[in-house]
Amino acid sequence: MKSIKTLLTVAAFCALMMSPAALPALGQARSVPAGTVINVRMIDSISTDRNHAGETFRGSLQDSVRVGNRTVLPRGATVYVKLVNARSAGRVKGRSEMKLQLERIVVGSHSYPVNSQIVGYRGKSETKQSLKSTGIGAAVGGGLGAIFGGGTGAAIGAGLGGGTGLAVNAAHEGEQIRIPSETLVQFRLSSPLAL
Repeated sequence: MKSIKTLLTVAAFCALMMSPAALPALGQARSVPAGTVINVRMIDSISTDRNHAGETFRGSLQDSVRVGNRTVLPRGATVYVKLVNARSAGRVKGRSEMKLQLERIVVGSHSYPVNSQIVGYRGKSETKQSLKSTGIGAAVGGGLGAIFGGGTGAAIGAGLGGGTGLAVNAAHEGEQIRIPSETLVQFRLSSPLAL
């Protein structure tokens, strides 16, 4: 009889420990807090002239992620990065832009959705480069016009030279943003990651 009573007491104690009130403490140890930096080493390359918003790209965790003294996400785990926005610079004006967001982390057969802050990249302004090329063309044209025709020739030469500078620049694509394979990208969690 005593052994049955002891067994029931132990069973009741175990049931109490597994009650929903006791579970949050376990759950908290299995979540990565908001603000945690996740370092991703890209496997796939990304470029504003080849890729489009909505595409996803593979990477791997550069460092293991720890909560307290416990590793919850191992180094080398596969991650997926989403291209949120991609804009390619025009031929004469504008600048390339790219925005990335960490989408999910895969460990074994488990896939964990991630809510991270967006990481943005901006290329150089093509407008400034166009003006610079036009100015150089105008200076060269003006110099040649002065040699061949004096004051009037200088004015005509400057106009032609400026047009030439712009045409040469317009023949080149604007500066593109490229993130090659092996590039390290840092993401910051914007909300806790439940594991």
